[in-house]
Amino acid sequence: MAKKNQTPGSILLGLFDKYNLNCNRLSREIQCSQTALRLISLDRSRITISIALRLAKYFGTKPEFWLLAQMNYDLAIAANDKALARTLKKIPKARKK
Repeated sequence: MAKKNQTPGSILLGLFDKYNLNCNRLSREIQCSQTALRLISLDRSRITISIALRLAKYFGTKPEFWLLAQMNYDLAIAANDKALARTLKKIPKARKK
């Protein structure tokens, strides 16, 4: 289902289309904040464990699907963070005694 470059929000929006949903209806169905779902759909908020469990139950997926989508998105964003890259270059590797 998820393609490598899909964001958690784009996955959710695709399911909105597939199931004729919107944030308002889904928020009622899974008993969570409409604002939280809207922000996730815009990739402005992260998928939490609670939301992952609710989405998994509703769409018949595994919570790991949602959490991995979020983690992959976060790693892609971090990979493009130049300040973080400079910091990582300065961090030495741990040495065994």
